[in-house]
Amino acid sequence: MPIFHSLYSLLLLPPLLLLHACGSSKSDAQDGPVPVIVAFTAAPTVTNAGRAVQLNWTVTGTARLLILPGSIDVSGQTGTSFVVPAGTTRVALQASNSSGTTTVAANLRAYDWTQTAATLNATIGSGSGQVAGYSFGLFDRIGPLFAQAGGNILADQPVMLASATKLPSVMAILTLVDSGEISLDTPVAEYLARDASFEWPADKAAITMRMLLAHTSGLPGLDDPAQPACINDETGISLRDCAQNVARVDLADRPGAAFNYGGIDFQVAAYIATLISGQNWQDFFQARLATPLGLSRFTYGDPATVINPRVAGGGASIASEYGLILRLLLNDGLHNGARVLSSAMVAEILHDQTAGLRTVYTPFPFGRRIDYPGYGLGVFLTAPRKHLGSSGPEWSDPGVFGSIPWIDLSLGYGAVLLLQADIISGTETGLDIWDDLRPGIITQLTTPAS
Repeated sequence: MPIFHSLYSLLLLPPLLLLHACGSSKSDAQDGPVPVIVAFTAAPTVTNAGRAVQLNWTVTGTARLLILPGSIDVSGQTGTSFVVPAGTTRVALQASNSSGTTTVAANLRAYDWTQTAATLNATIGSGSGQVAGYSFGLFDRIGPLFAQAGGNILADQPVMLASATKLPSVMAILTLVDSGEISLDTPVAEYLARDASFEWPADKAAITMRMLLAHTSGLPGLDDPAQPACINDETGISLRDCAQNVARVDLADRPGAAFNYGGIDFQVAAYIATLISGQNWQDFFQARLATPLGLSRFTYGDPATVINPRVAGGGASIASEYGLILRLLLNDGLHNGARVLSSAMVAEILHDQTAGLRTVYTPFPFGRRIDYPGYGLGVFLTAPRKHLGSSGPEWSDPGVFGSIPWIDLSLGYGAVLLLQADIISGTETGLDIWDDLRPGIITQLTTPAS
């Protein structure tokens, strides 16, 4: 039976909670040398408030063993117990026998997200760079670290993601690669041929699924007036017919020659997914990603009316559920120990697919394009100078209304910032808030207990 006790520091530091102690360590009540604490460690020494820290020790010659503060008696335990720090504190192991007492301390620190909360709250207002509301979630590989919503956006309120929709769409499509139903590098003409009446012109014969998802297909980008209008019509045309319209536009580049960020390439990729699966896009996404991750609020719209979902920019989510999508990447495709996406597909997502290619269009304001020099499958690579204090790499999927999900692989954390800023300055507003949040987050994650 687990033992539950509150440990209170004599120095009025925040409390510790003893969660569990088990087993037995050597006990020696006879006279002899003072006890020796061979080792006493805490892991991790820095963690989120409310999470367990494991204490480990090796002791010889002790008759009584206490964890301080609180004088919790763990005599007869194997050398392991768990505490939960509520803040920065010091925990100690005290071993005693009739000859004397030995005490060894270990420092613990709980993350302090006060600065992060203040930075977010400062964004609310009507001034330049401010927004009417936000929802934010911060997490690591284990789970949530901090969450907060403010202004006119509630934590459980789905927010339109705009281009931050791309990453979840990519992940769902890549499950088809994992299942062997498609290949990233097979010309998509092979899959489109399943629709006997679908016309895929010869000039596009070399286009692969990889090119569609990396915006290197040669199709017109977001800034090109040649892209068909059906991309913005979710209810008046089917996904299949919109993909057919895309197939008929002239190429802007030779397939594989340039990066040209847009959305029409994703409509073709999504139509292929529906062809292979025999499902509409919403049901396909539900089966492949939403159900395995337990997503209930992520949506591309009701398939009864949204028959041409904008797969590159029409999703909506709450921050906590988008966080589960990012944690899937941090955990190499695993969710609660179950495989949802293969390690190979995670590696493809987080690999610069555009190295050495010419860039035609990118969604970032002109002066900031240099800050995001690469693109994987659905995510941008951040320049190292933007995440000082972390070796990265850092990947993100920004949207035009300011929403930005991102992950940092070396620090093992991610965050989701959901905004509804105006379409003119939304991307820059989101990037500014991200730039304000990042240093404090990195500081908390890298400052050791002392």
